[in-house]
Amino acid sequence: MMRTRPIVFLASVSILLLALIILPKPSLLFIAYSLTLIYTLWGVYHIIIITYGLKRPFNPGVNPRRHSKISLILPARDEPILSRTIDVCLNHIEYPRDSKEIVIVTEDPVGERIATWYSQLYPRNVKPLVRRAYFATKPSALNDSLSLCTGEIIGIIDVEDIPEHDTFLKVASAIENYNIESVQVILRISNQEDNWITKMFSMEYAGWFRVMLNGRSKLGLYTPLGGTGNYFKASLIREIGRWDPLNLAEDAEVAIRFYLSKRRTIVIDARHWEEAPTNFKAWLRQRTRWFRGWIQSLIKYLIMLSVPSVTRRIGFINTLSIIFMLIAPLIVVLNWVAYSMTIYWSLEYLGIVPFKLTVDLFPWWVILPLSFNVIYYYTWIAGAILEKIGTAKTLVKYIPHMIYYMNFMMPLAALRAFYQEIFKEVFWEKTKHLGKGVKWAILEKQE
Repeated sequence: MMRTRPIVFLASVSILLLALIILPKPSLLFIAYSLTLIYTLWGVYHIIIITYGLKRPFNPGVNPRRHSKISLILPARDEPILSRTIDVCLNHIEYPRDSKEIVIVTEDPVGERIATWYSQLYPRNVKPLVRRAYFATKPSALNDSLSLCTGEIIGIIDVEDIPEHDTFLKVASAIENYNIESVQVILRISNQEDNWITKMFSMEYAGWFRVMLNGRSKLGLYTPLGGTGNYFKASLIREIGRWDPLNLAEDAEVAIRFYLSKRRTIVIDARHWEEAPTNFKAWLRQRTRWFRGWIQSLIKYLIMLSVPSVTRRIGFINTLSIIFMLIAPLIVVLNWVAYSMTIYWSLEYLGIVPFKLTVDLFPWWVILPLSFNVIYYYTWIAGAILEKIGTAKTLVKYIPHMIYYMNFMMPLAALRAFYQEIFKEVFWEKTKHLGKGVKWAILEKQE
């Protein structure tokens, strides 16, 4: 399969170029109509989601019918702040200690020493799993650690995370009191003031988790899990076959299988605070990994979702909700095409440059694809306001940063992800976390 992808890619590009050379106007018109249709559907769909996402997330309360045992999986590789996260989860998050279990899966000597020390200090609560021979992806580590989990609820916590003090109580309440099988908390960025990249990341997260995922959850649509802050019944993850060890966005992929088995993921009014990458290189590596995972999932499930029996079973709109999520890397790349069409149309309309190729070709509505980008900016600002990151007055000044972030950085990461998926074997580009900014988050939120 891997060997055929470059051939298929090069053949597809050759056909496209040949069509543009032989039939330039019909080809460009086809692209214009196709993009307009895709972006219009995309835009209307997300406007509906935003409308529901602005509502308050579901709050299950903090009084579970019973305190089910929670097994928290902490994947750790070269993480100097591992001890802090163990201590916080075990001693500073409200939940009976006897009902908390931490499984630390690690591969490096430092992680091994920290995990072993805590297992000796808390033998009833901490279990180390040191992998000697392993496939170096996070989902592979999660699969290995699942065999040590004895809790009825499984939680995934990244090492840089700080859950709010009542998160476990809310998770248990959602699962025990309301029989919800899969829960996603809202992820927040704690080092948002480090620089403009972390600020954009914090606004993007607020728009994504507080608005977009909350809206999907309320509408009963496919709601992808985040890489951390997701909790579900242990029986569910075992039933659907655990995580895909080769998928680089294992959270979104496993949520598809949850959804196909008719289990909804509910976003609840609880939060994890985590650290954003502080420079472009780290951001690019992380975002490339996420986008490639979505591309992997699109390739894996597109044929399955096009089968009529599958569409009938989960519903046409629900099928589209999965596809619209997974084509996000393609959409951000197509932004560049949409910009090009808009520039061509504007120059023709204003009579600045007389294009012979495109004269009288593009109608006025060619600007529609580009105009739907406003949805992103509105969502980020609305989410940031709801999450008290800032006010409309203080956040509007970041619109130039958002335009650069969305229309340069995101397409670059998407193109890099497509390149890797076509030409590279699966590998994990790890994001380093230094633990900056998370200390104040838990203190502030508990006051």
